[in-house]
Parts: sequence; structure tokens; C-alpha cells
Amino acid sequence: MGIVINREEALQKAAQKLDISPSKYKQAMVRYESMWNYLVDCEYEGTDLQPEIYLQGSFRLGTEIRPYIKSKDADYDIDIVCRLEHKKEATTAKTVKHQVGGHLKVHGTYQKMLDDEGKRCWTLNYAEQDGIGFHMDILPCVQESKMTFKEYYWDNNPIAVTNRLGEIDTYNWSSSNPKGFARWFFEKNKIVFESVKQAQKQAIFENYKSDHIFNDTNEIPNIHVKTPLQRAIQILKRHRDIRFCQHANEICKPISMIITVLAAQVYLNETSIYETLKNLIEKLSQHANQLNPTFQFNESIARSSYNLITRTKDGKWYIPNPTNADENFADRWHENDHAKAKAFFQWVRWARDDLVNIAEQLNERYYDNILINPDKKSPAISKSYELFNVPHRQLPESQWPVNLNYQALVSASYNKNGWRLFPDGSTSFQLSSGDQIERGKKICFKAKTTVPLPFQVYWQVVNTGLDATIAKCLRGDFYQSSGDCAFELGTKTRIESTAYKGNHWVECLIVKNGVCVARSGEFVVSIV
Repeated sequence: MGIVINREEALQKAAQKLDISPSKYKQAMVRYESMWNYLVDCEYEGTDLQPEIYLQGSFRLGTEIRPYIKSKDADYDIDIVCRLEHKKEATTAKTVKHQVGGHLKVHGTYQKMLDDEGKRCWTLNYAEQDGIGFHMDILPCVQESKMTFKEYYWDNNPIAVTNRLGEIDTYNWSSSNPKGFARWFFEKNKIVFESVKQAQKQAIFENYKSDHIFNDTNEIPNIHVKTPLQRAIQILKRHRDIRFCQHANEICKPISMIITVLAAQVYLNETSIYETLKNLIEKLSQHANQLNPTFQFNESIARSSYNLITRTKDGKWYIPNPTNADENFADRWHENDHAKAKAFFQWVRWARDDLVNIAEQLNERYYDNILINPDKKSPAISKSYELFNVPHRQLPESQWPVNLNYQALVSASYNKNGWRLFPDGSTSFQLSSGDQIERGKKICFKAKTTVPLPFQVYWQVVNTGLDATIAKCLRGDFYQSSGDCAFELGTKTRIESTAYKGNHWVECLIVKNGVCVARSGEFVVSIV
């Protein structure tokens, strides 16, 4: 059975296992400093000045995780900016890219680790030690021109990044602002970070005292201090990697920058990981309405309701870089029938089901089975896009406008010795989503919601498998609550029989004033 703990404690324990250890971080920084020293000492034709070299990405923001690729943990990514002191107007993207690459190719050690030229970066693959390796992505660039970056020209931070176009020997520039973005992120994170910094550093110092890694708390780098915002981003990136791993739609999975930007935009200094995740997923779920075939752009609604992710008048999508409005992270979401947009909102539904719509008390291994050592038998992991994407399942949008502003949860129970409900609507045997149950039983599904009265409760029941197909009972439409299920709770309950072998599911939908305002996510029943 395992130990039962509260979900915040379970989230904390799982998230800590995503962190890079202090010893591995020190090793990464030794490699970074060696690269820094080498590139600074190199000569670059066209300028006598030393390049500026600094960290960007998750190692700078404190949102680092090990990627999960091909069903196993991959190498950490260390992202480095190498800004040469050329004037952009006096050089070319190709020159800058190959000046940096040329120095890497003549270094006795680095040339052996150097990968083929990437679109934007040069990548070095460091050998694993203790089963953990590193990739170092070096981004050649120059300072962006003031005319290009306009109002975002903060303290000479914007850069012009080199881009290689396909396999042809052609290059161009694109604008970026990693320093400005880090400043923006730290500002969003600052209040809670300062409130937890000293306590966390003291705890880390005590935990690693016997390893003699730090002499005092002042030596502990800030990357080891984690706020709920940073934890939520780590968890969501890992969850994305696992959910899309070897999935037919893996190529469309959301990029880390989108997750980071949206999480930071929504963060309101919540002090728990769970509340941070819940508030973010609720906000993102509301934006899914823009996928509806009948959606029409309205500028005032876009500003008020779709300010995080906007589907524009021409059918394209817009998620701006908060420090460079000309950079759109969703610029390809409209391609292939909005494939990336659909993958994103599918992932939001997965995150809601796996991370948010769960009991306050749960098995301590619950999040480990999802995030750390994925258990393919876990109900949350075994649910796949293919299972729920069946043609007989009706979309809620076919019945009501959908604007998800509230939460809904489903619990279920049954009695092995006959149908007998207790006054609170429960029975003696509780079910969890994904549990197996024999045929010939009755299940009482009970809805709980944050929607204020009055509202209506509807249930979608979907069957799959050979038995239900032969019986012509695949269903997939919507039903009202079963009023005779449990006394005063009858308006929020539904009785279903376990008649057909296979995987089936029930979802609760809350409708208020003719609008679907909450969905529970799929509650899976495996009938054997």
C-alpha cells in the first residue's frame, strides 16, 4: 500500500528528485568555467575585444531537470551564450558562427566531444560520470542593433543570434534577449525567493555537511533554492517529457520556453507547489476554447480572456516573449491543422488529470510513479491519447460553449455485497481511476466542484472494447445525474453498471447558465 501523505509533501519529495545535486552542479560549473576561460582567451578576427560569455536557460533560472528521452533519463543541458564584440552591421552570421566553431574544432579535447553543427548552437557531449552526463550548447551571437530591438534595448542586453538555414550554406540573424528574460523571470520570482532563501540554504548546508561540499551557507549557489514557481516549471517540463515520450505526437510537444513563460506570467506568489500548478492549469484550460471550429477572433475578448495564448484573426497563434514582443513562441502552432496547439492543450488536460485533480491525501509514491520512475501500470501513465481519442466520444463543445473557470473532481465507490449507500453517498469500497473491478457490479460516481450554485451536473460515459462494440453500447454522449443514487446528493451522482469487459471512463461536466465551466477529467474503470 505504501505510506499516505498530503499531496504538497508528495510534490515536494518528487520535485527534489528532479534537482541536480550540489556535487554534479559543481562539476558542471567547472566545465563551464573551463570553456569560459578558453573562449575568452581566443582571438576573433575583426575585433580585439574579449567576448562576453554567460549562462542562459534552466541553469540560470533554476528550473533544470534531466530530459527524459526514449524512455530513459538523458543528459543535462548547459546553455551558454558566447557574444563576440563585432558590430552586427560589420560582420555576418556565418562568420560569427564559424569563428566560435573554429576554435572548438582545434582544441584537443573539445574537438573530440563536438557534435555536428546545429542550427543555432555548437554542442559538446561530455561523457557520463556516475551515470549522469552533460550537453553544453554554445550559442554564438553579437550585440543586437538598437534599431532592431527598439524599446527592449535594456543595458545592451539584446543579442543577434546566428541561424543556419537547413542543409544549405546560408545563415541569417534572429533576435533574442536572455539577460533581459532572466531579469524579468527573477522579478516574478523575487518575493517568494527572498522569503525562503535562508531557510533552504541552511537546510541544504545541514543535509550535505558530512560531504564537505560547502563551508557555510554563503557558498551555496542560488540554483539550489527553489520557489513554488521554479518547482512547478520543473514538474511540468518533466511531466511533458514523460507524457510525450515515444508518443505519436512527440514532435509537437510544448517547448520549455513556453512552459516557463506562461508559468511565470500567471504566478502570483503562491506559497505551495500545488496551488501554483492548479492556478496555472486552470488559466491555461480556459484558453483551449480557441480550438473550437466555431471560434472567431474578438479583440476585446482576446485582451480580457485570452491574454496568455491568443489565436489571432488570421487563425495563427501568439505567445510573445515578454522581453521581445517581436518573438512569437507559437509562430508555428497553426501548421498541420494546428498540431502543436492541439498537442499543447492535450498536455494541459493530462497535467490537470495527473497533477491537479487528485485527492489531498495520497500514496507517497504517486508523483514518483508519474515523474521520477514512470510506472507504465500507473493509471495516470497508462492513459494515452489513443485511449481517449475515440470517434464515438462527443466533444463538450458540441453541446455547450466551454469556458473552464472552476474545478470539478470525481470519486467512485461500490459495495461488493450489494447496493447499499451510506448517508454521505459513499459505499464501503472506494475506487481510484484505473482500478480493476469485476463485471456485474454497480458503481456510484460522485462529483465535487468549486462552481457556486446554481448549476447542472452532466456525465459523459464512454465504453471501449470488443464486448461493448458487439453489444452496440459504446456510448460517448452526455447524461444527467442519477437522482436516486444517494438521497440529498442525488443531483451530483451517477450510477453505472459494470457490464462490459475493457477500459471505460466517466467524466463529470458542470454547466452554469448554459456554459460548461468545469470538467473533472476522465475517471477510468477497467472491467475484468
